[in-house]
Amino acid sequence: MDRGRASGGDRILMIVQQLNSGLGNQMFQYVFFRSLKKAHPEVRVKADLTWFKWNNAHQGYELKKLFGIDLPEADPWEIAITSGQFPHTVKGYRYINRGLRIFDTKYIESHVVDEIPLKDMRAFDTKKNLYLTGYYISEVYYRDDMDEIRKIFSFSKDETSSSSVMAHNITMSQSVSIHVRRGDYLDPIYNGKFDLLREDYYRAAVSRMREIYGHPHFYIFSDDKDFIREAFDWIPEGERTVVSGNNGADSWRDMYLMSLCKGNILANSTFSTWGALLGDPKDRHVIYPSAYISGKDSEVKTFEGWERL
Repeated sequence: MDRGRASGGDRILMIVQQLNSGLGNQMFQYVFFRSLKKAHPEVRVKADLTWFKWNNAHQGYELKKLFGIDLPEADPWEIAITSGQFPHTVKGYRYINRGLRIFDTKYIESHVVDEIPLKDMRAFDTKKNLYLTGYYISEVYYRDDMDEIRKIFSFSKDETSSSSVMAHNITMSQSVSIHVRRGDYLDPIYNGKFDLLREDYYRAAVSRMREIYGHPHFYIFSDDKDFIREAFDWIPEGERTVVSGNNGADSWRDMYLMSLCKGNILANSTFSTWGALLGDPKDRHVIYPSAYISGKDSEVKTFEGWERL
């Protein structure tokens, strides 16, 4: 195995970063992966994408399809020597990993690190392989690089053409997006982990947007459209549009359309966070919830025009 040389003369074997979950989380993870490669150009940095090969949640690995991002992918051996175990994609992985726990080996050891602080990116123990997990959604990882990131996460005009009518309506109006995340948050496996935002949050956010934009038109996005058709009937019919049709593999189109809106009311979701981040920041007002995960306040954003409610 080739070995890169880190600053200071120590040797580092390999860094493998795990990517997983839905599109919004993949985008944050990639931004960190990109920063990691910039910080360690002398080191082999690879991605573990095996989660998408055995997990049917969400729409799979979408960064290549949507943005042409083709990451250098770690093979099962490289994952094993950094994480301490072989991935699910290896036949008989349970028995192999059980054997590794019983029989000590110097070749396969666990060096898993979760959510490396940005300030510590160059402070790795360079005598070990490293396997990185985490979502890296804090703005500290991307705040100073947003101009370049918007170029990277630019949706193809050919791909967005089928949304042209809705896109035209959004860009020609005082448009404000409302995102309501339910879907997997209702799944028993997430019970108690994510807050379902209450009606009082959305009512307060709508009232605030009316103060800012006067008479905005609200475009409502959700993975539970039947629910929002009734739940948001307190917004007059002529002032709201429920955006439908972007389901399954086309779900990303909602993010694209959110980015075109003049203002955004976010859910506790990385999906709508990117909808706001990818839009033109000039004169944009974004409202985001104070709660993201149950029992834990969300990060205070420092972007101009972002308001925590």
